[in-house]
Amino acid sequence: MRLQSRHQLFPQVLAFVTEYVRKKVNLNGVDRRELGLEKYMRLVVERVRDAIYPDDTSGETPLLPILNRYRPAGTTSNVDFPTTRPVTPVDKSHINFVVQHSNWEAEAAQLLDASDIVQCFARNDHLGLLVPYEYLDLDYSYEPDFIVRLINEIHVVLEIKGYEVHNPEQINQKHNAAKKWCNAVNNLGDFGRWDFLVCRDLDLLIPRLNDLLAGQPVGTAISN
Repeated sequence: MRLQSRHQLFPQVLAFVTEYVRKKVNLNGVDRRELGLEKYMRLVVERVRDAIYPDDTSGETPLLPILNRYRPAGTTSNVDFPTTRPVTPVDKSHINFVVQHSNWEAEAAQLLDASDIVQCFARNDHLGLLVPYEYLDLDYSYEPDFIVRLINEIHVVLEIKGYEVHNPEQINQKHNAAKKWCNAVNNLGDFGRWDFLVCRDLDLLIPRLNDLLAGQPVGTAISN
């Protein structure tokens, strides 16, 4: 693979940014030069950067995960901790209780436990599954709510959202990071197929998992 210098890549990057601004940025009547302010510039850079994937069809190295050499895979076998939160007893999990961080998560656990298409699942609590991401040049870790294995062996990283209470830009960054994480794990191929799903409407949770069971594309989210 031949590496290109910055002056060769700049026209391509400029074209991508121009197209992104044209299609995705609502200037609300403000002069477009305002995008040069550091706050907005960082957001545009992060959005464009995170949408760039290697072109493995032309021989570029695919996106791969960086494994912890001492603990390359997680397990539910060592989960054992006390809690003062309410809990929901479940049968389809290696962990006997789901700790309730919200009413939505408790209801989601009941739906997963009762579904015929769910082989098993676990609340991502004391499991250590953290997805690193960057927002405004700061490093963060995103902890999804559930890991679900469907009856066709697809693993779903599941996020339950009752309502958005945080910065929507940061939420978008961590969800994009989760999609890239699944993409990288799928490219590695050692841990089966993984997908990422955001659920904002529990009435659609099982139907959407059915869609994933039928082979819908990675990273599709439920919305109200």
